[in-house]
Amino acid sequence: VFFNDKHIGGGSETVDLLEKWDKEQTEQGTAYERFVKEVESQPTPEDDRLKPSTKPPVVIAPPPPRSDNDKIECPKTGEMISVLEIMSRIIEALPTSNLQYRLTTYMDSVRGDKVIDSLAKIFDIERGKALDFGKKLQERKLIHHVTNDHILSDSKKYYFRLQPKHTPNVLNSFRIWTDRIDQDAQAVVARLSKIMSKIQGRNLDEDGNVNLKACTNDVDYLQFEEEVCELQGVDMSSMNTNMKTAFIINIYNLMIKFAQIKVGVPKSSLERGTFFGSVMCNIGGDLYSFKDLENGILRANAKAPYALTKSFGKDDVRLKHALEKVDRRIHFGLNCGAKSCPPVKKFTSEDLDEELRIVASAFCGQTDNVKLDAQLNTMHLNTIFKWYKSDFVSSDTDFPKVISLYLNGENKETLQKMIKSDKKIKIQFNEYDWGAAVSNSIEFKASNLQANRIFSQLI
Repeated sequence: VFFNDKHIGGGSETVDLLEKWDKEQTEQGTAYERFVKEVESQPTPEDDRLKPSTKPPVVIAPPPPRSDNDKIECPKTGEMISVLEIMSRIIEALPTSNLQYRLTTYMDSVRGDKVIDSLAKIFDIERGKALDFGKKLQERKLIHHVTNDHILSDSKKYYFRLQPKHTPNVLNSFRIWTDRIDQDAQAVVARLSKIMSKIQGRNLDEDGNVNLKACTNDVDYLQFEEEVCELQGVDMSSMNTNMKTAFIINIYNLMIKFAQIKVGVPKSSLERGTFFGSVMCNIGGDLYSFKDLENGILRANAKAPYALTKSFGKDDVRLKHALEKVDRRIHFGLNCGAKSCPPVKKFTSEDLDEELRIVASAFCGQTDNVKLDAQLNTMHLNTIFKWYKSDFVSSDTDFPKVISLYLNGENKETLQKMIKSDKKIKIQFNEYDWGAAVSNSIEFKASNLQANRIFSQLI
């Protein structure tokens, strides 16, 4: 949203500004009167990019029909049922727990005979048919032996686990994707983002924060869990630079939201290291951490801050997806879930350069990120500039010149005067605010990413 040539932000930032104006009603009048005076009565911006669009509204392409071949035959009626419906019914009824054998605890597991009990009850079939149906589900990789060593049997001897809990370190592992794959990867992410926005929007607390535990009980949550598995089949090899950049930024921002709901919000530096380095997303059959998406792909396989090695080794099959060079403006588009991160925006391959220009200008135009003190000849910067210094400058003395590229109006004029004064500009980095606009989060632990935990990991 722009008010003439001033970038306000997205919908939430615009509402925040108008509410602020409401509270400031004095001699300036109501929010509407202030808008008329400060915005509507001013000349139309000369920049063509800020004129009302003549293009029709962007419509998210409808997904191609789901394949009937992906459905599963109901053992009672012969009706073909979707994987989502089958798994939803089983998840609700199956009595899972943490079962121990020798020195290992198998999380969210159940004995084979209990699986048969539940299937017989859910589908109103006798035990023999329940066993046969369970074996079919195991063939479809919807049920697994906890160490993948045994076929399902009506026995108390072996433990089994449903696919949604089998690889807890992989976010989109509710199922193994065997359905059709939409070749429009941008449309896939757009649909997923729309579902996530609905989930979060319906589960806000009284302070406007997202109630993460409530999100897991949302009517659309399991649908999201199932549909996000389509990313397992997305092929990045044919994407050009703009398409891949937009796709990965959008995926990163979406999966951060999903991860906060599913595995929790890290509180300490150690937990954040595990969160960004060990929570995975399956894209095209390969696993990527948040560090891999950012540093491996978007930053052209650069070292992450404080890391000793690059994300992808020379023999890593994922290396082929790394961009050839980094566009430093990606740092103004990635949102890691913290308050000091840029707000989440949608990026497209068609308008990526302009979208990155806008978010760069918006980010650097906020005093929390770039603040100038002309009297003390000091520039205060968001810590992002420190962490990814190599993407912006070769030394701190280059920061003023680079930052000026993304400033507008009075801030730009002030910085240019500081630069022309030939005095050394002092650079200070702000403390990063890792707080998040969420509430009621589950406790994030590295151990929660492990399906099978040996004794030493439990103490």
